[in-house]
Amino acid sequence: MTDRSRVTAGAWLGHPATLTAIAMLLVNDHLLKRLWPGMVTGKLSDVAGMLVAPPLLALVATLAVQRPAAPAPGGAAAPGEAGRRAALAAIALTGVVFALVKTTPVGARAAADIWALFTPSADVVADPTDLLALPALGLAWVVRRHAVRPSSLPGRSARRARLLVALPAAVFAVTATAAAPIPPSALHVEAHDAVIVVYLGFGRDGLATSDQGRSWHRWTSQPSEKSSRTSCVPGEPRRCYRVAPPLLRVEQSDDAGATWATAWEISPSRQRYLNRIYAPYASSDTARSVAVAVLPAPRGHLVAVANGRDGVALRDVSGRWHRLGLRGYDDLSEQAATPLFDAGEHIEAETGTAYLTALTVLLTALAFAGGWRRSPLGFVAAGYLTWVGLYMMVKGPPGIFGLPFTILGALLVMGGSVGLAAAVVYSSTRGLSSIIAAPLTFAAIYLPFRGWSAGWPDDYGTAVLLAVVLCCPAVALGAHLAIRARGGYRRG
Repeated sequence: MTDRSRVTAGAWLGHPATLTAIAMLLVNDHLLKRLWPGMVTGKLSDVAGMLVAPPLLALVATLAVQRPAAPAPGGAAAPGEAGRRAALAAIALTGVVFALVKTTPVGARAAADIWALFTPSADVVADPTDLLALPALGLAWVVRRHAVRPSSLPGRSARRARLLVALPAAVFAVTATAAAPIPPSALHVEAHDAVIVVYLGFGRDGLATSDQGRSWHRWTSQPSEKSSRTSCVPGEPRRCYRVAPPLLRVEQSDDAGATWATAWEISPSRQRYLNRIYAPYASSDTARSVAVAVLPAPRGHLVAVANGRDGVALRDVSGRWHRLGLRGYDDLSEQAATPLFDAGEHIEAETGTAYLTALTVLLTALAFAGGWRRSPLGFVAAGYLTWVGLYMMVKGPPGIFGLPFTILGALLVMGGSVGLAAAVVYSSTRGLSSIIAAPLTFAAIYLPFRGWSAGWPDDYGTAVLLAVVLCCPAVALGAHLAIRARGGYRRG
């Protein structure tokens, strides 16, 4: 890139329209989103980003690629043409990356991992409606055309002053996005004046219903009382309800608290599954019943229970319980409730253990088959590298911080696998059929936990027991095939 290209890219980033977009992005992400979270502030950030990202990318490209101007009749691009191509490439790259992030879960996850390097609690959500901001890229091109006109270019001192302000501000605005909002958690519930109020946190934000939970609206008044773990029906002092944290459970008494029976609950095993979703790497901010309130109503009474991250359990006047999930800070509904069953999801640790155990069985089977004879040290080294590489892949840190572990682990697995294959090919092996024990062992461990994630068995301990029991015949079959291949089970 030429000096002329750097001048035009700097002028584009320092143009008043781009500076306004940078200021808008900073104010919106770090102030307005916290005051008025919602669609308007979300889309405003997207539009501002479409105006800021292209000139920033173009400037970075011109600074990184330094190529002196060498006009040649044979086809070298003119200085102005090089800057124009860089601008078009920056706009196209911005549009493509934005579309991938907003339309694919993989793109959103990758963007969140990258932004987490700068803002640890940053979050990016795939939302195709955000593509409405893409036409702003056309406005960015219009700003660029205006910025590079000779009549619009400021003097050298003015350009440098604008760039000194625009460049760090643009980098900060694009990378230090607003931290992800604290997820809502139902921590307090009240019943008064024919209204049930659920407070989402320790402040004044809450949701209220006056139609027995069919619809909810925002509530901003201060809680009037402390959270109660026990509440009785007004006018019926013998009928009481209580919660028993840290369980997701409501107990009912019909004799003023002398005896209690379970009225509603989610089993401890399903609660454990939910907490993997709500707090996969921490023990705080989990699903648990923490407060209860009772509201008298025509033909009966309502019971509302604050269940932390899991939302609210609501008993209607007929005695039926409903599990209402939180849809942000704006709504509660049964449709938003987190599924209690999702086959194959949120069992990453158990799946990793299944892979590692199956690999251990495979290496043992290859050793018994004679894969080590040609080069015992080479076989051991290759097996060790393969096992360590797989461990790094399945047990490494989550997110982008685990990417180096995944890459290095994959390289170790590939190298170790080649070494194992060579050792087996160049050794006189017998009984390779025993390697069937490896996939059977994987299935024996994985399937019980997949079943647990789907609800059968419901108890996690039962899944562990099933995995251990099912592993025994898989390993026994492999041992039987290995011994038989080596001439075992002979009489006399």
